[in-house]
Amino acid sequence: MAKDSRANGTTGCSESSNGAVRIVKRVLGFCIDNWLVFGFGIATLLAYFFPNVAARGGVIRSEYSILYGAIALIFFINGMQLSPQKLKQHVTNWRLHIIVQGIGFVVIPVLILILIRIVIAAGGLRGGIDVTVLVGMVVVSAIPTTIASNVVMTRNSGGDEAAAIIEVVIGNVLGPFIAPGLIYGFIPTDTEFDSVRPASPATLGPMYASVMKQLGLSVLIPLAVGQGLRWSWSTRVEWMLRTFRLAKVCSLCMVLLVWATFSGAFKTGAIYDLPKSSVVFNILMNLALYMVFTVVCYYSAYPPEFLSRPVNAIVADSKLGRHLPAVIRRALTMKKMPKDQVVAVCLCGAAKTQALGIPLADAMWGQHDNVMKSLIQIPVLLYTMEQVFTAQFLTILFRWWIQRDKRTDCDDDSEHAEQRQVVGNSSETSDGQGSKENEREVVNSLNAQRVHEKVAS
Repeated sequence: MAKDSRANGTTGCSESSNGAVRIVKRVLGFCIDNWLVFGFGIATLLAYFFPNVAARGGVIRSEYSILYGAIALIFFINGMQLSPQKLKQHVTNWRLHIIVQGIGFVVIPVLILILIRIVIAAGGLRGGIDVTVLVGMVVVSAIPTTIASNVVMTRNSGGDEAAAIIEVVIGNVLGPFIAPGLIYGFIPTDTEFDSVRPASPATLGPMYASVMKQLGLSVLIPLAVGQGLRWSWSTRVEWMLRTFRLAKVCSLCMVLLVWATFSGAFKTGAIYDLPKSSVVFNILMNLALYMVFTVVCYYSAYPPEFLSRPVNAIVADSKLGRHLPAVIRRALTMKKMPKDQVVAVCLCGAAKTQALGIPLADAMWGQHDNVMKSLIQIPVLLYTMEQVFTAQFLTILFRWWIQRDKRTDCDDDSEHAEQRQVVGNSSETSDGQGSKENEREVVNSLNAQRVHEKVAS
């Protein structure tokens, strides 16, 4: 009896220690898989304690080394990774363009304008919310999708990065022309906003030149060079990608972008000049709005049947819709997109870029002092920073969502293979009509066993 009790005690201790080891391994595995979150945290701490290193004009001259160099490296590597055929395919994916650009330039500005009108009607301006925060939110609503982070996170999620790149290029080409008009039209006409109205549109010339230069040097040229290498030396390029793990380099560049963004925010000190109530309001609204925008993107790209059926009856399948050209009708038809494209839509449609937002605010409010411009730029900085952190956690969810279907498909394939093997073995021992009946009996029996196992589990 004593031996048995000692044996049981030893077994219990070993089982508990094995369980603890398994838990530690899972935690470590999760941390390693999502190291980018910890990288963002370290970058934020470095920016807080040493803001002069990675801010504009700082030690490493981040306005060139990171905002040009790191982003160019991301798109150069993506150019080498992407299949040219896939890029060509998405150029004419009109439904993808309509959803992403429509949400970015139409739906989001309208939703933020509604929110601003609610804040004004509720007396928010008298309750401690600074008017510059609301103006900054208008700027956020009008600017296009971010340049680099959504591409990297789409790939990390298992999504369609070619779709993300196409939308980045389209959005940032259209953005400088659309965003100023949206800002001029969406800033409320209330007297409280008279002191923060932008300058004449004639002052926007330098902004156009700056944005187009960055788009060309950091996105279009590196992407074209990477695609050229992929076309010319496909085998060698694939070897380089595998050997040097260049995909990880893109994620590291993302950490550098976060470092530069937070450094700029902490260096200006403008965030400390705003009332705490305005800062808290803006931070919480950014998180809530980003999640709302993501949900809108998801259901636009992956609508349930109860939503798509009545919409199609009114639009694509209406009398007018039936007479539209086939390309336009397909683009307007509401249906579920492939899951990898859904991920690209969610990460691109809800995102905004400070690469246009900062120079745009600087140009449109050029007649004001630097403090006023910094106050208007703070909502842009806060939104772009918060979206990076939030999107990184969404990549975990999206990756699980895509891999779940892959596991299901693998289980179905193995089940069908088992059925074929059993049927094949049974057919070898039978002939004629009896073999067919035997096959049906075996398949029915196997299916019944599967159902019983699933119910039991």
